Amino acid sequence: MLATLLALDGPAAEALTVSELEQDADGDFDVVILDVRLEDGSEPADNVRRLAAHGWNVLLYTHEAPPRVLGRCLNAGARGVVGKHEDWPVLAEAVRTVARGEDFVNAEWARAVEAMTAADRAPHLSERELQVVKLYAAGLPAKSVARRLGIAEDTVKEFLRRVRRKYAAAGRPADTKATLTLRAIEDGHVRAGLD
Repeated sequence: MLATLLALDGPAAEALTVSELEQDADGDFDVVILDVRLEDGSEPADNVRRLAAHGWNVLLYTHEAPPRVLGRCLNAGARGVVGKHEDWPVLAEAVRTVARGEDFVNAEWARAVEAMTAADRAPHLSERELQVVKLYAAGLPAKSVARRLGIAEDTVKEFLRRVRRKYAAAGRPADTKATLTLRAIEDGHVRAGLD
């Protein structure tokens, strides 16, 4: 899980986080090959925005990311998506296409574009709300979430109420633990299989 900067006729750089990449990057790069899931648990669309702000073309490299997550990344400025299951020639073609400033269009791209309108309905969750949802969706009861985060159980329950209200306002109810977990998976906050 890393991000790789490439200059087609020059240097390359690798990092485990976007912050590390920004600190270490020294040069004019043509493409960033960005793993959708980085080690620091950062939000994929935010990573794309940060990298695109440098003027770098972003190519997403993923192993079955939800289309809704990919849709948000495309909205944030990613120029293409390549699955890790693809053969090397596909990745090479995607890098060349994105380096030219063009979008790399394939089946994963199409699924992500289809999900883009639904991605707009993903509510914005605060950092603390995300922490609570991730732990709760991973199967921990509210009391354990509170203990793990060093906050009161009533505070955890209030965060969960806020998150549920946000999902309801977006037209995507999350009234039960199971539906909240489903929404968290759909929006890429936790992975299916909950690793």
